Amino acid sequence: MRALVLDAEWSPRPDYDLSEDEANRHRAMNSSQVWKDPELRVTERERPDPADDEVLVRVKYAGVCGSDVSMLETDDDGYMHYSAYTRFPTVTGHEFSGEVVETGADADLFEEGEPVTAEVTDYCARCQMCRQGFHGHCENFEQIGFTMDGAFAEYVTVPEKICWSVASLERTYDDEDELYRAAATVEPSTISYYGLFGRADGIWPGDYHVYHGVGPIGLTGMNVSRAAGAGKVIAFEPSDQRRKIAHDLGFEHVYNPIEVDPVETVQEVTHGEGADVHVETSGAVSQTYPVIEDTLAERANVVHISNAGSDPEIALRKYQGNSAQLYGSEGHTGQQVFPRVIRLMASGQLDNRGIVTSTFDLENADTAIEQATKRVDGKVLVKMS
Repeated sequence: MRALVLDAEWSPRPDYDLSEDEANRHRAMNSSQVWKDPELRVTERERPDPADDEVLVRVKYAGVCGSDVSMLETDDDGYMHYSAYTRFPTVTGHEFSGEVVETGADADLFEEGEPVTAEVTDYCARCQMCRQGFHGHCENFEQIGFTMDGAFAEYVTVPEKICWSVASLERTYDDEDELYRAAATVEPSTISYYGLFGRADGIWPGDYHVYHGVGPIGLTGMNVSRAAGAGKVIAFEPSDQRRKIAHDLGFEHVYNPIEVDPVETVQEVTHGEGADVHVETSGAVSQTYPVIEDTLAERANVVHISNAGSDPEIALRKYQGNSAQLYGSEGHTGQQVFPRVIRLMASGQLDNRGIVTSTFDLENADTAIEQATKRVDGKVLVKMS
């Protein structure tokens, strides 16, 4: 089968405290401190066989994520920007849709031909974190497209327990191709969904939501906020192209933070009440957090999703004075996040098709990731066949 493989040189920085597990397994916990000179190539690989608890999926579409981009981008010393967990070489790609073509001996949840998508984190269900229900913090986790082969390939094996049917989308999308395109955006939608409703506490219909950054996660998040009954969805994004995508999706209050004063704009749009919900998806935290802290509504929720390269100065007194909360949110595993997002799509309340702005075939998957580095698209997809 054809697959997009990422490889890099294992070269821990001299001042990095490499753990024994990292050294033994060549599995980095902080990739930006270990992996150097990453290279992508489309190559031929053996089609994988599903383990007893896995399903084999013929991939239809896979989306390019910011993490895929940051694994390819490097600093001046050649170390990749991505700062979380990886093992190379691996087939990248973790936002995908496809059909089940084979099941393992102990896998019986899915039928051959069933359309599916999947979570990213494979959890053990036995460690202390898993036993407490915190599957996203599994002590023995693996991740599709990061530490195990992913979906920029014709086929991918997926643990059955993190696979979800998207057959219910047939009631919304008459065309099979449209179904699979939409299903490939489930995973990025779950990121903001989990931040808003799995991590934050007390977000209500009618709340004013502000998104700082209108990339793929910001755009899918804005759609989730609208589907969940936000009173207004406001966004700030310097890219002309991405602001246009948001406007085309029907969002009225989308602004260039370089051309307007974000604080004055939020106060004007909310009639001086401030934002009930702030979602940080840009990573430009030195610019966004002063705005956030000057526009907090009483009891506001701030959801931090982006992987920022630095830490902002936090004005704690402003959070305290407004009885506001700051929540860190990473991933989406557990709490029925995936089936709930799929239900929103099946109901027609969450439609991400307008976010997809570029599509490449598998032979040009490396070009798809290069396109995503320009940061002008909504969602870049790779079509497998």
